[in-house]
Amino acid sequence: MDVAWTATDPESGDRASTESRSDAEGFMSRLHHLLRAGEGYTEVRRVKADFPLLTLSFRGHYAVMHLFESADDCRLLRGDAGLPATRTIEVPVLSDDCTFSGDFVSSVTRATAAIAAFIDGAPAERLGDWVRL
Repeated sequence: MDVAWTATDPESGDRASTESRSDAEGFMSRLHHLLRAGEGYTEVRRVKADFPLLTLSFRGHYAVMHLFESADDCRLLRGDAGLPATRTIEVPVLSDDCTFSGDFVSSVTRATAAIAAFIDGAPAERLGDWVRL
């Protein structure tokens, strides 16, 4: 499946100013480069529609995912209990760091698997428990 995506550059940390299009393998290759860099931000959607759109923000072993079902419908993926709800982390979102409680923090492994399932065609609502903002 072809996807449209933006991502931070693994070396500079700057977010791309234009959207890229590639097959799923091309996107996953960029994602793995980001993972090796240790932190990053990416957005991905299927080429055929602007929504749903998934975002992945991560630093180290922790990740936060947003789901946009439309421009007015933003949700956060409930965390996997890898970080207690009472703790917080900062991850890059667009061009700034944002703080999230452990309620919405997942492992990078879980988040990467969710992204892979999404670009393979899985409906976003089946990727986990999404909390509407």
